[in-house]
Amino acid sequence: MSIARTQQQSKGLFYRLIVIAYIGLMTIAFFVSAEKRGIIPALPTILRYGCDAGVIVLAIAYYLVTYMRSRLRVATTLAWIWSVPYIGMSMISLMIWIVQRVDLNYISRGLINVGCAELNALAVACAIWLFGEKMVDYTFFGAVGGVLLVAMRAVMDYGIGGFVGQYISLVLTFAANTGPAMRYMEFHDLGQGLGLFMMYYIWTCKKDKRSILLLAASFVCFTLSLKRIDVMAIIAGIMIGRYLNKLTFRRRWYFLFAFEAALIVFAYVYLALIKYGYYGVIMDRLGIDTMSRDIIYEYYADYFDFSPTFLGRGLRYIYVHMLETDEKIRVSRSVYLAVINAHNEYITYMIELGFWGFIFWLWSNSWYRMNAIRRFFGWDALTLTLIVVLYSFISYATDNTYFYYSINYVGFATSGVAVLSSKRALEYG
Repeated sequence: MSIARTQQQSKGLFYRLIVIAYIGLMTIAFFVSAEKRGIIPALPTILRYGCDAGVIVLAIAYYLVTYMRSRLRVATTLAWIWSVPYIGMSMISLMIWIVQRVDLNYISRGLINVGCAELNALAVACAIWLFGEKMVDYTFFGAVGGVLLVAMRAVMDYGIGGFVGQYISLVLTFAANTGPAMRYMEFHDLGQGLGLFMMYYIWTCKKDKRSILLLAASFVCFTLSLKRIDVMAIIAGIMIGRYLNKLTFRRRWYFLFAFEAALIVFAYVYLALIKYGYYGVIMDRLGIDTMSRDIIYEYYADYFDFSPTFLGRGLRYIYVHMLETDEKIRVSRSVYLAVINAHNEYITYMIELGFWGFIFWLWSNSWYRMNAIRRFFGWDALTLTLIVVLYSFISYATDNTYFYYSINYVGFATSGVAVLSSKRALEYG
């Protein structure tokens, strides 16, 4: 057997080991992102960022063995695009911290949060370089592994019959009837990423057996922790994406401007309704159960202002505020619910980044991100980024998902892989 043939086989084996290791790391990362970890309760949440570091190590090891350069420029470009919001938010927050002279512990909490999110983006870029278009599937296999590990505990407690019966009831009643096994399967952080997987597989579904199986698997995983607002986000994303693809070049520009304007107007109108006390009134008239969010928003309405002089309080203020206020407010459950979580990213980043910082947050996570993809990779690569942005901004309205591991990892993965088939990405090599 020739030396060249032996080296080729060893590289093939090495690549398969890299794939297996990646899926294993993703299984752990998504598993610890779920709220319940019954069969392995001791695993800490921070372990997922160790998994991100592991993905980066895998990429370095593979590069040292193969010196592969294809997709390298694409991956580094994507990593930079995803990093700009984090860098800008850190600089804005740093200025706020300096002016307010906060203690080092406060600053470190904010920077650690941003650093973990940045590690998330770098890991996705490395995985896209490693696996190309297969990266989303490999990541999804890891998510399925995480779901199965959580489900094992629920099946052990309630039996396979009870588990399946409660799942069917959950789906048929659109989460109105949620049994104890399904409450155990409320993934929270992981659930947001599962919604993005489902949206991606709907978007890319073909009539072959493999596509249908992946779509079916994503449907089951997502609906185990069914979130109605995410269903709305998926439907809205698919509809908007299909509409965009039908437009002429000139009309796409008009649509992109209108889409960005709509996001900004929605954010400010939403905040105004909260600030001036109309949010709870409107939700009551519509018959919507806000699950105590009206109490939460009423509490935080006094913590922000629409004035250009409103500086903000720095990243992670709300978390630090919760720690400092905890002992004082336990006598009132409604206030306690409010303090522990703002359940709204528009409130969070208006309070933490201030008037001008909030504008940067909106711009960098929507217009900049979409337009940078268009500029580097063309219009054909933009659509998935746009619908991921829409999905994310809808989720921001009721939950603090901006720094959630799963929504970021899967959002970067699905929108990143989508650019690989573009003409400019192919030119990059």
